[in-house]
Amino acid sequence: MVKIMGRPKAFEVDDAMLSKVESLAAQGLTKEQIARSLGVSYNTLNERQKDYPEFLEAIKRGQAKGIATVSNALFQKAKDGDNTAMIFYLKNRDPDNWEDIQKRQHLGDPDNPIEHRHALFEFNPVGRDD
Repeated sequence: MVKIMGRPKAFEVDDAMLSKVESLAAQGLTKEQIARSLGVSYNTLNERQKDYPEFLEAIKRGQAKGIATVSNALFQKAKDGDNTAMIFYLKNRDPDNWEDIQKRQHLGDPDNPIEHRHALFEFNPVGRDD
């Protein structure tokens, strides 16, 4: 068991702490939020993950578990026919074939600039003939 002194309190890097950190990361908490949950500063958390590889690995494992959980739920919704989930999945997993494409083409004589015209519309409320 390793005791790590942080401000304002000390905490131990033991199996219980590693499990807690992994669980918090799996729930999608950021490192800053994990630090607050542990009662330490972000800087302390950052230093401890540098000093103790098992601490950093617990965070990484938790993050991977959280991503896997959400990915599996998204995939299941896509399989169940949720159009939004299907589109999101395809755009992110196969962007070469499923990206939104917006193309603009301007044709004209290269020696003469293209003229853009914008019509102005005035509001004339019903019943007024000003």
